[in-house]
Amino acid sequence: MRIVLLDADVIIDLHRYRIWEHIVNKNKILVPSIVLRWEVYFYENEFGLKKSIDLLDEVGKSIAEVSITADELRDFKNNFARFIEEELDPGETEALKILNDLDDCSFCTCDKVAIKVISLLGKQEQGLSFEKLLKSSGITKKLEKKHTEKYFRKHLDEGSQLRIQRFGFK
Repeated sequence: MRIVLLDADVIIDLHRYRIWEHIVNKNKILVPSIVLRWEVYFYENEFGLKKSIDLLDEVGKSIAEVSITADELRDFKNNFARFIEEELDPGETEALKILNDLDDCSFCTCDKVAIKVISLLGKQEQGLSFEKLLKSSGITKKLEKKHTEKYFRKHLDEGSQLRIQRFGFK
């Protein structure tokens, strides 16, 4: 069973596509504390109606909450050049720090800056596109551009170029 760390955008879209339960049953899901408690509240269904997402009851059952300290969050974020630092939200930052500390999990996000940072950290092999998460869980469906493997690879490659040029860190 694959261990997958999820960003807020992925959790919201999994609910919107009504495949959350399937993904949770096929993978061991890790959710950063900030994402769990501050960033994921609802999704909009196909009619534009807001549907609530309450993951707190799932902690310890179908998902695991993972966290870092405020000092770790600040120190980690301070490593990056301003153009990256300003674009990363707290949930993504926490997830990326956790990814940086773990070698046995994959991180799934659709945020282009977060994807680039995966490469900056030298963790390309642990990056996971939304499309690949679905396919590895037995789901195929028409996806938005931000969900595709092609989109994910493009931003991983841009992050790799930043890493090679030693651009992106302070």
